[in-house]
Amino acid sequence: MIEVVIFIEKVSIFYKMLAIDNTNLQNVEEESWEDILKLENNNNTLLDATLLALKTGNLAPLIKEDLKYTIHSRRHKQGQEELKVEIPKEKIYELTVEEKIKIDRRREQNRQAAHRFREKKKSTSSLLFKKIQEQEADNMKKTNDVKELRAEKEQLQKMLFEHLLVCPNAKQCIRFQP
Repeated sequence: MIEVVIFIEKVSIFYKMLAIDNTNLQNVEEESWEDILKLENNNNTLLDATLLALKTGNLAPLIKEDLKYTIHSRRHKQGQEELKVEIPKEKIYELTVEEKIKIDRRREQNRQAAHRFREKKKSTSSLLFKKIQEQEADNMKKTNDVKELRAEKEQLQKMLFEHLLVCPNAKQCIRFQP
């Protein structure tokens, strides 16, 4: 009984500290408090809600518990049973044989389509890789041809310049364009 009184005092002090109208607590008779606290000794939800409200400064958990116990005490006064809320379990649906076959067929089709896509991607990438190699080889060949032609041009220009130094009459006949 001493624990009940201490608990009630803690709750009422908490309400006074937060300057909340505690009419709901005053409406609950002493007998109801004892019933509530008997239940409360089993799970300590009101005490936990009070402590949580003190720590966080959020009154929502405490107000919810207060409303729950107010409803419980009113139902108890009226001689009604405790309100029990049952949440129905989720129904587990079994697939029919036809649905399973359909799902398996879709999975197999998806696997085959994925395989075809991967093969097509591989062949496309290998074709592109071959094309790149051919283009690079052609580019290297052309680059070498350009180098050889430039070297040959320089050699021919050098030969022409040397010939012009030796043969003064050739200067008039040949137009030199570098």
